[in-house]
Amino acid sequence: MSVARGQSQLEGPVDLAPVQPDTSLESVIFDLILKFLQTPGQVLLVQGPPGSGKTTFALEILNSLEETHKIYASSRVAPARLRQHFPWIDEVIDTMSGRTARASWIDELHDLRRVEPDTIFNQVLRLKHSKQRAVLVVDSWEGAIRNTNDEGRKMLESAVLSELDESKVSVVIVVEDSKKAGDLGYLVDGIVTLDQSELDGRRVRTIAINKLRGFSVPTKRGIFSLDKARFTILPNGLRTPGTNLHPKPLEPVPNPSGAFSLGSRDMDQMLGGSIPRGSFLLIDVDSSVSPVEIRTILNMVRANFINQKGPCVIVPTAAYSSDTVAESLSKYVGWEAIDERVRILEYNQSLAPKKWRLVMKSNLSDDVKTFAHAWDELAKISPHRMLDINVDKAVQVYGRDELSVPGLTELGANMRDTEGLNIAIASTDSKLRDQWLSVVDYHLKIKNADGSLVIYGVKPFTPLYGVDLNFDKGYPVLNLMQIV
Repeated sequence: MSVARGQSQLEGPVDLAPVQPDTSLESVIFDLILKFLQTPGQVLLVQGPPGSGKTTFALEILNSLEETHKIYASSRVAPARLRQHFPWIDEVIDTMSGRTARASWIDELHDLRRVEPDTIFNQVLRLKHSKQRAVLVVDSWEGAIRNTNDEGRKMLESAVLSELDESKVSVVIVVEDSKKAGDLGYLVDGIVTLDQSELDGRRVRTIAINKLRGFSVPTKRGIFSLDKARFTILPNGLRTPGTNLHPKPLEPVPNPSGAFSLGSRDMDQMLGGSIPRGSFLLIDVDSSVSPVEIRTILNMVRANFINQKGPCVIVPTAAYSSDTVAESLSKYVGWEAIDERVRILEYNQSLAPKKWRLVMKSNLSDDVKTFAHAWDELAKISPHRMLDINVDKAVQVYGRDELSVPGLTELGANMRDTEGLNIAIASTDSKLRDQWLSVVDYHLKIKNADGSLVIYGVKPFTPLYGVDLNFDKGYPVLNLMQIV
């Protein structure tokens, strides 16, 4: 059956103008959906399996729209139960009258579980005839038409989908089973699909934009969380890719007594509050994570340690030279601290000497002696030193077999004895990684999933967290959001 529809008022793709100039998935995906619904006459179909977050998503849409009358018609949950599960719905302040009382919109929470289809039909007509800007959410479509015959379903479709442009009404239709939605997918202007899956035994929630008629969709998928009964799309890892234009010295997160902070309170909390001295942390980095993202995270950890007078030795990844590592880190600790407390290994012997540069010969026996001398020199500053070693670089330089030399493999024991912090980064499997994996205290994994950077603990086991990595304070800041 075809339903008469008004023509869209849009002539072409719409340019986004997010409030803040970032490239986060949240600003792209959710703002795009809001702009879509702010155009009168649009109909958005929200589909997904039970428990995928459709109701929370629909309520978040209403909560975010401004200067719009909002009606939430539920055929599944009573208004009182909705308020119980979503106590924040009182935050919606825009009403038909223009008043700003935070609880005023809840008068438009309708319970459709016990009403007849013609009652729903009349409610829709009343809203359209009011000629006021409004958004109607029908949750769910199956519930709204469950007691109707074919003629009643067609009547309701016509009431909801026709002449919306003239009435200034946009509609969000929640569908539990897309197979039972009939021709709705062909009649609506936009379709959004919510889903949930698993990543190493941890739940991942995804949102996908299938279509938004008249709108350009630069990013079609993202990960979201339902933490605190709110629908939040995760940012895409590093929110400010490229150069930090206004770098500042990092203000460290203080080290607790007998422990270390990683420079992010959220990361510390994920691992139990802090990292005890003498700990060994192994971070597996998936190939989907860009070198600049992992360098930014490591610079946060390094700077937090260095700015609390801690000496640090760095074995960088093959993606960056010692000059690049020193230059990027100096923005947050200063060159004086680099010269005094930092040593960066370099295997290119043609580079100019620097106080902080530790030139190696790519011969393990000789390099262990060079390293040990520098390591002991740094102990004069503080016995609590940090070693940041890229496992892949070590394997690349020395080979897979030679790394069983006792001088290197016993380094972990030395770190524990001197109550230091040992951080190893690995992107590929190797004998050294496997050898260390059996003795590490902490094992984390960092991946890129559907455009978002995620992190989780294998040892100890933790939930999945979305990473918000930014330079809002002029230095690397890492915040986490648990995916619930």
